[in-house]
Amino acid sequence: MMNKIITKITIVLYLSLACFPLMKANINSIFIIFCSLFAIYEFVKNKRKVVLKPNILILTSVFWMFLLHEVITLDFNSKTILLHLPFLIFPLLFVFKPNYINDKVKEYSLLVFQGSVVIQSLIYLFVFLKKYNLVQIFSINNYNIPLFRTYVFENTSIEIHPTYFSAFLLFSFTISLFLGVKKQTNKYFTFQIINILFTTFFIFVFISKIIIIAFVFTIFVFIIRMFLNFKRKKIIQILIPLSIIGALFYFGSSRLIKERFNEIRTEINRPLVGDYHNSINIRVAIIKCSFKILKELPFWGYGQDLQNKLNDCYEINNDSNFYTLATYNSHNYYLNLILYGGWLFLLLFIFFLVHLIWKENYSILIITFILQVLIINFTENFFSRQHGIVLFIYFISLFLTPNRKFRNCN
Repeated sequence: MMNKIITKITIVLYLSLACFPLMKANINSIFIIFCSLFAIYEFVKNKRKVVLKPNILILTSVFWMFLLHEVITLDFNSKTILLHLPFLIFPLLFVFKPNYINDKVKEYSLLVFQGSVVIQSLIYLFVFLKKYNLVQIFSINNYNIPLFRTYVFENTSIEIHPTYFSAFLLFSFTISLFLGVKKQTNKYFTFQIINILFTTFFIFVFISKIIIIAFVFTIFVFIIRMFLNFKRKKIIQILIPLSIIGALFYFGSSRLIKERFNEIRTEINRPLVGDYHNSINIRVAIIKCSFKILKELPFWGYGQDLQNKLNDCYEINNDSNFYTLATYNSHNYYLNLILYGGWLFLLLFIFFLVHLIWKENYSILIITFILQVLIINFTENFFSRQHGIVLFIYFISLFLTPNRKFRNCN
């Protein structure tokens, strides 16, 4: 009887890992800890042997990179180690998972994730509609930022950066796009079509530029895959609705899209002066300072002193105090790796990515997901927040042993 209870609790805890779109970082950490404890209990109870294969070291290498850097440079910071701990825990949780954490649990995990994204989106919508009306959902504020994303970010209890939540929406959309066409049941197919509509709507509401680019890239990959598989009937079935959906959302948010992308052209050469700053000229200032301090890069990088170096550069090279109003990191994860840990950090990360793409036998769904994150990392330090790390390493770990259904996404 007790064993059955433990089994059910463990399954629920594994499913709860997919609820992170609904959780604050500290609450999410608590669920990860409890899931780890129950997984360890099951491992010990069944007297399983620990077999550490080379790929496990590679899968957890990002955590070891940061840990060893802190030790070697004597610049130990517990916050940095704890932030990157999911890179260690999630691969181990799924490599050494109990046998009953099977393909069915994986399928339910995807639905739990998608359901969590839907619920959180509806919470955002409810918060927004308490003050504004639905017509204003595509409005922009005085800083050329979507009114919706600004308001919900500042007025909800769960603070998820808009770009990160847009990434949740994007991957939920990608799951529906790649797995929904498998049409296991009519209900499943219907849910995935509705989810495509739902997530597309909110992607255009949040209108993060880099997410829109990754969104277009995802549709392009999907179309290429369909043509390569010669599924002409399914191509028509999917492309016609996608075209209609895209047209509707484009015309509904065309002004917002134009304003957001036109900002790049109009603001990229405008200097930061006083209180005049926006997302574009701030990013230009960030890029310039990132390359300035790159010229004096120590072998082991700047480590914990990186943000201070950037702030000093912002102060010297700009007639604005924008950097005192918020923390502005390098906003490019590849640059951040070099600046934090030296060129060796970037080389190790590239090796990690090459292993994922070419050695782990992932389906096209997860390969597309990895490429989405790589695109986002050009304008965001996506792994500087727990939500970004958990999104990435959770799905990389969940799909470590793809089942037949997921293999069919190739």
